[in-house]
Amino acid sequence: MKKGFLILLTLMLVSFVAKAQLIKDRTNGLVTMGFDLYTDINTGNKYDNFDLRSINQGFGTYITYNFPMGESKHTVSLGAGYSCHNYYMKKAWLAEPYAHAIEFTPAETKKSKVCFNYMDIPLEVNLRIADKFKISFGAKVSFLINANSKAIGYMYGDGHKWEIKYNNINAAESIVYGAFFRAGYRCVNVYAGYQFISSFKDGRGPQILPFSIGIGIRPY
Repeated sequence: MKKGFLILLTLMLVSFVAKAQLIKDRTNGLVTMGFDLYTDINTGNKYDNFDLRSINQGFGTYITYNFPMGESKHTVSLGAGYSCHNYYMKKAWLAEPYAHAIEFTPAETKKSKVCFNYMDIPLEVNLRIADKFKISFGAKVSFLINANSKAIGYMYGDGHKWEIKYNNINAAESIVYGAFFRAGYRCVNVYAGYQFISSFKDGRGPQILPFSIGIGIRPY
């Protein structure tokens, strides 16, 4: 199963890079597409009833329009994108996601997570060093599309293994913002980002301020 997933992921990335390069060529480099794969580390306050897993994988994709900075190869870019952040709890689950203020309930879980999906508006500065190296930094505003939760395990203590999904979390913050940085060689870059607003509304859930770190792909 894992081998098949890796093959599928590789094929998807190859197809993505090919399409992104085609768009870049047809627009004379004024339009860029990219894809980031990262893990989130929570820098917010520790919560009493749960702890997050060390690896909280997420991803993002985006398209930007690049405005040249004078006669140089540097650009300022404005675009739109989509990002997904997953937070995996250890031995806890979200039993009442529709409550005004949410809490995580201790339980014997095999898998438990909350997921936040955003539409992003990024603004970044791209500095090209020679022809193969590029450094980018910027900020983005993210608008919540959907927040959901999923838990698999023995949440009710009845000996039965349950799988429970909820499609909404009322306490999720609707607008968040943050900063990001990329350093790349050719089409591969390292990515780091930080979110300044908690994923949950103040006083209505745990403080989750993700520091994201991972790798990205986009034509240079």
